[in-house]
Amino acid sequence: MKRKQKHKLTRRSFEEVTPPGTEHFLALTTLVAVAVVALETVSSLSAYSQLFHSLEIGIVTIFSLEYITRLYYSQNRLRYMFSFFGIIDLLAILPSFLGLSNLTFLKAARAVRIIRLLRMLRLAKFSQIKRQKNAAQSLYKINLEIYTATLLVATLLLGALFYVFESGQVAAQDIPSGMWWALRAILGGISYPQPESLGGMVTLILARFTSMLLLGMLIGLVGTMLRKVLIGAEKDS
Repeated sequence: MKRKQKHKLTRRSFEEVTPPGTEHFLALTTLVAVAVVALETVSSLSAYSQLFHSLEIGIVTIFSLEYITRLYYSQNRLRYMFSFFGIIDLLAILPSFLGLSNLTFLKAARAVRIIRLLRMLRLAKFSQIKRQKNAAQSLYKINLEIYTATLLVATLLLGALFYVFESGQVAAQDIPSGMWWALRAILGGISYPQPESLGGMVTLILARFTSMLLLGMLIGLVGTMLRKVLIGAEKDS
């Protein structure tokens, strides 16, 4: 009985057992991982395929160690495994372990790694709230970073989908081209090639829906900042 209690007392969260700066390192690794996924689809960069492969091995190793550590220190391992971010963490490494990462669809599917950035920014926001009672200015900055990261996440994922479904189009010849298409579709008012496949049309619908969500986020962020400037409201939404 005492041994079980001691085990519970010594079991800590992932954030408590990792050295300071680990989340920043994982965020940087995530950005590199996403860049590799996007750049390896560019035909003119095929000469660097070996470099991309070596980077992929290193990235998968880091993500695998992180996944195992999070799983071990989770109070409820099944809950973590089937949680949204638990599934994202698994999808970040599974295609490479299965040896299927060269398939077009799964190559693009690895782009879901970018979603990990949102968790890190969310943790940064919670940490800022916990450390300071009057941290409105810092929270505004973090909220702006969250909005920017959300736009990046949406652009990458929609661009990857467009790359998968519209591979016959020049605008979808690689993931960076698909991201440029997605950004224009999200911003609106800018001409962009229309999709020709059913999957492409669904992607366009998602892009327009995402555009409305991002506009709502931006209006909320600007409204909060204006409320602070005009009436001195300290409460952050």
